[in-house]
Amino acid sequence: MAADLKLSVVMATYGRAQTLQTTLRHLATQTLDPSCYELIVVDDESPDDTGEVVAEWAARVPFRLRYLRHANRGPGYTQNRGLDVAEGRVVLFMADDIFMQPGALAAHLAVHEANPAQEVAVLGRVEQDDIPGGGLFLRKWDAFGFRHFEGLAELPYYRFWACNVSAKRDFLQAHGGFREHKGRAGYAAHEDTELGYRLSTAGLKLLYAPDALGLHHHIVAFGPACKRRFMQGMNFGEFRALTKAPEIAVVFHVLAPNTLMDHWRALTGPRRRYLAPSDRNPLTLLARHAAFALLFNRLTVRMLWEPFLERAEHDPRLERFVHPAMYRGVIFHHFILGCREGDRMEAQSEPATLMASSG
Repeated sequence: MAADLKLSVVMATYGRAQTLQTTLRHLATQTLDPSCYELIVVDDESPDDTGEVVAEWAARVPFRLRYLRHANRGPGYTQNRGLDVAEGRVVLFMADDIFMQPGALAAHLAVHEANPAQEVAVLGRVEQDDIPGGGLFLRKWDAFGFRHFEGLAELPYYRFWACNVSAKRDFLQAHGGFREHKGRAGYAAHEDTELGYRLSTAGLKLLYAPDALGLHHHIVAFGPACKRRFMQGMNFGEFRALTKAPEIAVVFHVLAPNTLMDHWRALTGPRRRYLAPSDRNPLTLLARHAAFALLFNRLTVRMLWEPFLERAEHDPRLERFVHPAMYRGVIFHHFILGCREGDRMEAQSEPATLMASSG
């Protein structure tokens, strides 16, 4: 292990060879001394020429670059493989489509050096990159919502997002790393938030570093964004069962018969401290859910919002009438549909499980 290596950057990647070239260029132009950090690119069996791109850049970057490849296993396994070989005291997990701005790595490391305790982790800021031709949806939709963190120094554990988060290597390894299990709807299984929960049981303190800025450079279309949220909704029940934290249902705004007790426990018990101020008032929560059900339901989404937003994407005259809340409402509607589908599948599997165990 190099004595002066302070930071290991772990980047899980899949099928992003073209974007990866610019991602690597941004990491090569950091203000941090390149002898202080390494990059570990972990390839989850990309079908493109990712390996060739990394090999080309390995000879050009000023830091140590290592490349690993394995059969497709999903993000949890891929990130854990990078963690296993990391040699820096601090490990930074970043997405392969995040363009780290020049001072980002230095900002992560500075917070860790000022807070050397093992349980301290750091979330860097992420904003959507301005991509020519990205479309109306990409310009209007705020996928990350980092604007809500302005003025905050510490964030709750469920903001442990692996797109731009760093933590002490030994602390991560001591608590098992990322969950590698594939959810019932695929790999959108909340594995980073679930790790944040497990780390919180060991005292995790998640600090926010807005200067550790990364730009998200990925064109996401409205339809695929809805589909991914549906998949996350289908996996939500498994994620909630793993954490057993009542505030999760409140934070994700899932109000259903099977989450009523979670809401009661979160709003009246000691874990209320994990809720955002806007989520601590039950009357406000109830009014928000009622308004959502009225505005974004199966009928209005299918007959009004989706046709309007799809048309606005190609009609400049409608663009000025589009508000980000419209996208948020429709996408959240698909998340809730996914939650209901996941609950339905779970209910169907329980009798089969009981019959198998009794047989």
